[in-house]
Amino acid sequence: MSETKKMDRRSFLRLSALTAGGVILASCGKKEEEVVAPPVDETQPEDVTEPEVVEAAGESPVLAEKVASGELPPLAERLPEVPLVLTPVNTIGKFGGRMKMAHWWHAGGMAAGMYGHSPLRWVDDGLGVEPGHVESWSANADTSVWTFNFRKGLKWSDGSPCTTADVLYWWEEMVLEPEHSTGVPSELPAIGGVLPVLTAIDEYTLEIKFPAPSPLTAKRLAMWTNGTIGFRWIAPAEYAKQFNPKFNSEYTDYVDHDIMINQQITPGCPCLTAWMMTAFTEGEFSTWERNPYYYCVDPAGNQLPYVDGVDVQASPDAQFFLLQVMQGSVSWEVYTYQLTLGDVSTLLEGQEAGNYEVRFWDTGSGTGMMYFWNHDIADPKRRELYRNPKFKGAMSLALNRADIKRIVYYDTGTETTGSMSPKAIEFNFNDEARQHYEKFRTLYVDYDPERAKEMLDEIGCTVGDNGFRTFPDGSELIVRIDIAADAAGESIQVLEIAQKNWEDIGLQIVVNQIPPSDFGPSWRAGQLEFRTAWEVGDGPDHLLFPSWVVADESERWAPLCGALRLNAGTANEGTQLDLSPWDRTPARFDVNDPEYTESAIPQIHALYDQAIFEPDEIKRMELVWQMNEIHMTEGPYFIGTVGNTPRIIIVSKDLENVPTRDQLALGGFCNPWIIPYPAITNPETYSFKNV
Repeated sequence: MSETKKMDRRSFLRLSALTAGGVILASCGKKEEEVVAPPVDETQPEDVTEPEVVEAAGESPVLAEKVASGELPPLAERLPEVPLVLTPVNTIGKFGGRMKMAHWWHAGGMAAGMYGHSPLRWVDDGLGVEPGHVESWSANADTSVWTFNFRKGLKWSDGSPCTTADVLYWWEEMVLEPEHSTGVPSELPAIGGVLPVLTAIDEYTLEIKFPAPSPLTAKRLAMWTNGTIGFRWIAPAEYAKQFNPKFNSEYTDYVDHDIMINQQITPGCPCLTAWMMTAFTEGEFSTWERNPYYYCVDPAGNQLPYVDGVDVQASPDAQFFLLQVMQGSVSWEVYTYQLTLGDVSTLLEGQEAGNYEVRFWDTGSGTGMMYFWNHDIADPKRRELYRNPKFKGAMSLALNRADIKRIVYYDTGTETTGSMSPKAIEFNFNDEARQHYEKFRTLYVDYDPERAKEMLDEIGCTVGDNGFRTFPDGSELIVRIDIAADAAGESIQVLEIAQKNWEDIGLQIVVNQIPPSDFGPSWRAGQLEFRTAWEVGDGPDHLLFPSWVVADESERWAPLCGALRLNAGTANEGTQLDLSPWDRTPARFDVNDPEYTESAIPQIHALYDQAIFEPDEIKRMELVWQMNEIHMTEGPYFIGTVGNTPRIIIVSKDLENVPTRDQLALGGFCNPWIIPYPAITNPETYSFKNV
């Protein structure tokens, strides 16, 4: 696969202009180049692109029949005053046909692949942010106050108005309501313990006021496909109130409420996506039909989507999915996690008979299959060892990544120590950024088992009488690799190579398979040791979903340090100090615990807290580099194998406008959910060639 495309300063400044505070974006599908980009330290552009108004021109014959019968209002009354224009990658499409899909994630995969509920959208593999159901937005000079202008006439799929009241319902009745609260999302965080204030100026104007600068707000609101994965952002208020105990005394809790507003599993739930669910049977199938009120059109004014509907078959395993593809029962699929590159030859052999094409998009992964130690493990002897940079560096140098690349990834991707995505802006802005990435990538990437042995000897992990290495005090050392019992084939393939590599330098390795339901609680409690079956794909900006760099939650490499952050400002903060951190509920460090203060994590936390309030994008990037340097000197906190490997994409030969790798700005960025694939490729513009 070719290397990530490089970003010059002009492109970076354009991105800054599109997303930094004070820049108004009033676009209806305009390209980035049409927005006048100010110097990076300014907050107001000299010119503002006016919305391009595209008149409603055409609609699906299915909907036209309903208009003729009086079942639906005319197209012009169903669209907002200024619809969002989405341009197909190849050609204006044709209306009609149904797509067939097979999802491993049946209850959610389809919904997670559609933008619609998101106010803003990532474009060009994360190089820019453009409007979604919000038509334009702006921020004040220090980015503490943001204003979002909704599309006038925007409607839910049932035809009811979609306004700022629907955002306030989510915020006030679902986030802030004590009896229901889903928690404050990181996209709209409390700053210094003070939450932002959301105010509806009118039906179509929403103001978000933070107690301090919040320069990442636009990028954060483009993350995920809101309402499905990530944070919700908006809910159909009038519909939802029917099931809310505050508004309907028939209900005493929020169980039915949360089910009925979940468009992933509830047919008829009003939505803002291109297709709406009309039938669902858990673990079997779901049916989706075009949303007659979808707010997007093509450049000719035709209402999207082109395709009438989607039929999704639940896919329980790789063999079932392969069968569906090879017999022509899959029109397209991006969520091919059940497959490995070892399945490519079988897929290629079946292309003609199955009438499909095998394509590849970049994953954007910074690690490929990866490993990480529990920095906060309860056992003090293991904690000291697993925090030792030489021990971790030795385990990285022992990995034969060339073998992993050849055997598991078929000589694709790039060997790496492990980092955030190589496509992240902090790695591509200029030569210094690229050098920073190369330093990170190559830190412990070489296969050097002799040096690994020397490093283990240097810290006292010498070979004992049984031929295996010991703890520095001479006691038996067994490195336990914890893995969920349902881990996929790729993780098992890499583990077979890695286990042998580590045994070759004298480490005694035991693989510990754990029921998936037990894995999370045990890890968060500091009971598990060293885990795999995960990868780092996050970007395009380190600070948007920073958990691999910053210990800010309890699922990754520093669970008790992360839990400290999760509980900051809550009733738990400063409590149970008479107990061991591992005996607290939840298990967590306090800011004065030596296990926290004597580590490098407080430095990372301090840099992160500075970076997220820094309005200047280049200064923020430099702070990220400083955090990464701590990963290089005190870590590696996680180790990768082969990054940016390809994702298998299945595309029916009858389907048009599904982009090839070359038509994607960076070749693809599939793995981080925060750049939602396939949503970023606009599946509503896919169409059948002959309908």
